[in-house]
Amino acid sequence: MSIFDVAAPDHDLPDVEDRPWREVSDVGVATARIEWAGAAREMLLVAAKKYQALVQLKDIAAGVQELTRIRTKQPTRQWIGGVLAEVSAESLRRGEPMLSALCVNPDESVFDGYAAIVGAATGTTPPDPDAHASHARLANYQHFEAAGLPAGGGSAMIPPKLAAARARARKAAIAERPINKCPQCNLQTPANGICDTCD
Repeated sequence: MSIFDVAAPDHDLPDVEDRPWREVSDVGVATARIEWAGAAREMLLVAAKKYQALVQLKDIAAGVQELTRIRTKQPTRQWIGGVLAEVSAESLRRGEPMLSALCVNPDESVFDGYAAIVGAATGTTPPDPDAHASHARLANYQHFEAAGLPAGGGSAMIPPKLAAARARARKAAIAERPINKCPQCNLQTPANGICDTCD
């Protein structure tokens, strides 16, 4: 069974709310992962079709269980990475950009495991996973002809919340740098360490 098979709508099924819940222990981990990956792909495709849209990891975790009616009591961090790895593998099989790049944490950073998934898929682990994801997101928006995509094709951007956090971190790091002062006049010295006033 492939993700594509699971993701294809089945009009013979009753509405999601009318279907009974199943437990992972009843269907098996492999089956659950495949069905969840199909549902996750559909959720991420919706985001890919709207410029700069993202999907929160917690929404993916809740959504795939609701859509498939397969639930688990395991913490999300223990199973979501495998689901998103399946989604990424399916994207690559189809010659698409990695849809998993559209999935983010509450602070809009990439989910834990994103870099490892990229490394497994491409052979190269990105040094800055968030920067990599920003380019992969843009590729998704362009590939799926997202609504709101600028005429020029858009640009790769770090999401606003994460960009603001990074700017604050840079500012704090600069503020914490030691200031070299002249021992005689106590004025800040230039990078060469020689006081312009005293020497």
